[in-house]
Amino acid sequence: MSDYMIGYGSLLSSYSRRTYSGIQSEIRPVIATGWRRGWTVRYGDEAATYAGVRPVAGHILHAALVPTEITDALRHRERGYVFTELDPSSVHPAGEDRSDLPEGRYWIVVNREQVRADANHPIPQTYVDTCLAGCLETGGQARARAFIQATELWDAPWVNDRDTAAPLYPRRTPLDSAARAQIDRLLEDCGVLKFRSRI
Repeated sequence: MSDYMIGYGSLLSSYSRRTYSGIQSEIRPVIATGWRRGWTVRYGDEAATYAGVRPVAGHILHAALVPTEITDALRHRERGYVFTELDPSSVHPAGEDRSDLPEGRYWIVVNREQVRADANHPIPQTYVDTCLAGCLETGGQARARAFIQATELWDAPWVNDRDTAAPLYPRRTPLDSAARAQIDRLLEDCGVLKFRSRI
């Protein structure tokens, strides 16, 4: 039986999937019901906070259905999370393709613990860029706005590490100035950019 990941963070980005996980397969934009994304995950070996999820009735998670093999490399990439099997009936197509989703085992990675970003482990803009670049690829500005609006804890420490010699997020998707400006406009329009500070 085939395995599918519900990608809701860096796996949204095609560059990130190909470059850091060797995932070449086509993805489908989806919505998973009963989950809320927030800035609540960190690894002991990285000074940053990343996207995690928690179960919340009535909430929806804008994500991507990613056909993949659950390899040791993927488990290492997602080492701050527990692989959790989902009921496929809780996942629905999004975007233009409304055809039935494929049969298989559906997995979501759930944080081992919910930890709010702090000054020593801020949200890196390079990670935000990677997530939103993936949203723009799969659903344009509407999908990127949906990601921003449905994600909690933007008011935690969050830094713009785009132009630093050693970005906090080591697996970033590189963006040109026009893409950065587009993302900043979306963050501004959604009322959260005011929380970001410079390093």
